[in-house]
Amino acid sequence: MSAKWKISGVIAAACLAVAAQCGDAQSAPNNVVTGQKLAEQYCAQCHVIVPGGPAGWTDAPSFEAIANRPGTTAAKLSAFIQKQHMHMLNTARPRGEADAIAAYIVSLRKH
Repeated sequence: MSAKWKISGVIAAACLAVAAQCGDAQSAPNNVVTGQKLAEQYCAQCHVIVPGGPAGWTDAPSFEAIANRPGTTAAKLSAFIQKQHMHMLNTARPRGEADAIAAYIVSLRKH
């Protein structure tokens, strides 16, 4: 096999790898929409998910209040969401879901 074909094969493999990663990633707006849907599914029992929306059955802070806390970042929120919290079962979410929920929460920040 000539060097030209070897290089072409390496480039093709690299392009496929990058395309696969990009296909798994969501754009920021899609991540926010996905995050809101996940939050409504997993978090609405305790938190107010949408500003002005219905309250949960606990005194957990609203997502808007969390978004506007000083020092709140998507990374910190995602790390928190990936762990069990408030001694409740099934609150930990996998990283992809946690990232999406965190993106949604951060989108509620008042600028």
